[in-house]
Amino acid sequence: MIAPPRSTRLMFDVTDLIQYMRASRIPTGIQRVQLQIIYFALTDYKAEANPIVVHFDLAGGRWLPIESEMFLALHNAAESGDELLEEDLHGLLHRLDHPALPEDYLDIQLRENDFILVNLGSSWWIGNYFLKLRELRKKYNIRYVPMIHDVIPLMTPEHCSQPLVEEFCQWFSSLPFEVDGAVTNSHWSAMDIRHKVAEFLPKADFPIYPIALNGDMRKDISTRTATTNDIISHLIPPGTTFVLCVSTLESRKNHLQIFRAWERLLANHDTANLPMLVCIGKAGWLFDEAAEFLRARPALGAKIMLISSVTDQSLAALYQESLFTIFNSRYEGWGLPITESLSFGALPLIACHTSLTEAGGRAAVYFRSDDVDDLYGKLEILIFNAEERKRLSDHARANANLRSWKEVAHEYIDTILSIEPSATTRQKELLRVPIGEIIHIGKSNALAPNVDLALANLLRDGLNWHDLEHWANWTKPGIVTIQLPLPDEVIGQDLMLFLRIRGPLIATPITITCCLDDRPLGSPLERTMQILEWHSVIFHLRPDSYNLFVHIDTGAGTPLLWPDPRHAGIAVVDLMLCNAHDTVSQQNFMSTFPELHQSLTNGAHVTMHQI
Repeated sequence: MIAPPRSTRLMFDVTDLIQYMRASRIPTGIQRVQLQIIYFALTDYKAEANPIVVHFDLAGGRWLPIESEMFLALHNAAESGDELLEEDLHGLLHRLDHPALPEDYLDIQLRENDFILVNLGSSWWIGNYFLKLRELRKKYNIRYVPMIHDVIPLMTPEHCSQPLVEEFCQWFSSLPFEVDGAVTNSHWSAMDIRHKVAEFLPKADFPIYPIALNGDMRKDISTRTATTNDIISHLIPPGTTFVLCVSTLESRKNHLQIFRAWERLLANHDTANLPMLVCIGKAGWLFDEAAEFLRARPALGAKIMLISSVTDQSLAALYQESLFTIFNSRYEGWGLPITESLSFGALPLIACHTSLTEAGGRAAVYFRSDDVDDLYGKLEILIFNAEERKRLSDHARANANLRSWKEVAHEYIDTILSIEPSATTRQKELLRVPIGEIIHIGKSNALAPNVDLALANLLRDGLNWHDLEHWANWTKPGIVTIQLPLPDEVIGQDLMLFLRIRGPLIATPITITCCLDDRPLGSPLERTMQILEWHSVIFHLRPDSYNLFVHIDTGAGTPLLWPDPRHAGIAVVDLMLCNAHDTVSQQNFMSTFPELHQSLTNGAHVTMHQI
């Protein structure tokens, strides 16, 4: 019987969209992008994309399918503003955890078709995401194409929390080895991403495709049937003139410079003639300096409104009723508030740098970044010269480079479907264990991507690993595998493999087996890990191929310390592979860890194994 031809299909992972909607019903930029592109993939371009939608079950560690009708209901809920009751939204989200599809539905689809897993949101915050992705690739030979919205933690780390930068660096370090291609939202972002990859992996051919997010938001953010004044009357008194600033209240958005310019306007002009500055955005990171600036100046504070959140209808009305808008972010992947402003016919005044110039194009008015004098001059013109403001507004409306979200979605779908497999080839060509270097199997405090951070993720094989922690990585019960792709120059050489591990809360018998490909090297090593014991194993070997694997059987495992609900085998902490004659590297490994140095002195807790 001839098997039916396989189809190339898109599988959209909406995990971060679901997590966001559990906490907030009003979508921001990243959520809008996902909602619109997937909506058209499920409707107008269903035949081309042939999509399914999934989300990752964080508790169960698996992808769950979402029926198309369910996603379309979420799409409608996100657009409904005040028209959807809160309990109805929660009920809709609750149903996602109990899909009506058969349990083996996803497995059957993956076996019968060639899928491209597409993540249009973010995944760097999901523990072991790449680990589970590699298992999907191994089992079903899928391709993986994420959207990289920006590299803000790498480009402006001073405006991000350090834990966020650390987590992002760990994720970004693995990215070139895991993706078959990526899409991003501007040529500037694509350039920055390539540059950051080249800094730590110069030989990587990293395929990334910029696609402009210049979708017309007017149809997406609708004013419905109410008049604009009715919609925003609860926010701003009728008849109030105002300038609109839409962006998270955080240091990267640089509200402080706008506030300084507004203070100068207040000093040089009649207060009654100065419009309000209305800032829409949730509180973010490091806004304290700007907030304190306002608190110390009550007169200025009276001319500035900070509003944390508004409905889509109110946002549309605010754009339409504003004199103009202002956007002063220090760095963006695209700059959706600029696109929103142009969509509603509002003239945007924006900083002249990075991707903001792609979003604004020939339609925006620009000021020099970090030049408060230039900003002040442009504000004076736009506020007090009505004729010039009208001329520039007319010019903006005539030159706004906008297209329908249907067109944006079509470009995304076409581009993603054209991306060929490359991740496996890139791993085979570029992934090698460094010789003579200590590799920590855990998270890092590093604030820049590097290959060592990638190795902590990539050397772990299979699903029997808990999430990486800073100090080490607990294994799950059963057999856990470490893969060590060797560089060509050590094949046939005498090597030493150092492995540093720690026991759990009960004495645990373990068996360690080294293999080249599927061939065991010598006899397995058996020993019992005592309670919380630090132990190092040193293997002597001479490999004749480059696929070295270490399998550790930890048995049934044991619960970790309450309230940690996990069961664990052992913790894998550090490893090193070096030439047998490299006494410097060997001494470095032994002297780096105090308990190992003491163990060698006492003749205990170190196992030498010839294989």
